[in-house]
Amino acid sequence: MMIEKHEDHCVKSCSGHSFVRKNWLGSVVFPFSALLQQSEFSDQIDILQRAQIFEKNCKTAFPNRRIVTNVLNDEGIQILVTRYIKALNPPQQLLDMFLHDSNATLDLIARFVSLIPFMPDTLDENDGCDIWMTSERCINLATGSKEEHAILLCNFFLYFGKKALVLLGTSLLEGHVAYVLTQETDGYLLWNPSTGQSHKQFDPFCPLQSVDCLFDDKNVWFNIQQNNTPMAVHFDYSKESFWKQLLPKNFQGMKAQSIQVTGFPIQMPYTDVQSVVDAVYQTGIHSAECPQTEFALAVYIHPYPNNVLSVWVYLASLTRYQ
Repeated sequence: MMIEKHEDHCVKSCSGHSFVRKNWLGSVVFPFSALLQQSEFSDQIDILQRAQIFEKNCKTAFPNRRIVTNVLNDEGIQILVTRYIKALNPPQQLLDMFLHDSNATLDLIARFVSLIPFMPDTLDENDGCDIWMTSERCINLATGSKEEHAILLCNFFLYFGKKALVLLGTSLLEGHVAYVLTQETDGYLLWNPSTGQSHKQFDPFCPLQSVDCLFDDKNVWFNIQQNNTPMAVHFDYSKESFWKQLLPKNFQGMKAQSIQVTGFPIQMPYTDVQSVVDAVYQTGIHSAECPQTEFALAVYIHPYPNNVLSVWVYLASLTRYQ
């Protein structure tokens, strides 16, 4: 602090002298976790700003193609679309129907997603102000937009280890649509969440008219190929001459965490407590790396004759990010 001091009271000979003196006024302590969270928040703001510029440039180059990089969640917070993608387990009843036929299981899951009612087009077609729900909320409310259906189906497919992305484009029958693109051993499949049907890339009966944008949990890719019809598109989004990506390959920023809620029930016959505990650990739900993760656990035991017991364990993990 700077202190100014006058030596005498004579007006003519008055002179001012300044000197620096250290005074202890107090202290402020910043927890390291607070600084880390501030850094993470700044990174997310930088990515959102980058996404807005990216989206503007893409629309300038191809005004008629769809591109969505960030939306509002149900709390009015701006969210990067990649944060909606995460492997989620489908309902157990669907998994139990075709235990030894993975293809039949995938078809059944796609059919299940298509049965969830869709929002009216008047509410769905609002690209100027997109509001997307999480997959859990979409199921709980039993309704969703075209994009929310595609995200739900993509997340279910990721549970099986499939390489899946959400595709934004247009359809001859439905206008603006959201499909799911899966990479198979013999090519690509285009899944329509509104019907549950899948089409091969060169299927002439596929109603998809244009392929404009792709995104997964890591990045957003915009189609810069002159011909964007499904049959003509090169789906290898690693080729920068075909696809313009939001985040560069050498991007050093922290990967944004998913906003989806993870949870599922375990149903098993009771033999002993350790068997139940082992079943819980095998889910891996406890291995969340984020310190802000919260957990919920509920147990229900249904008795049958002759001391036969059915155990239901409900698990959920929730991580909230601003």
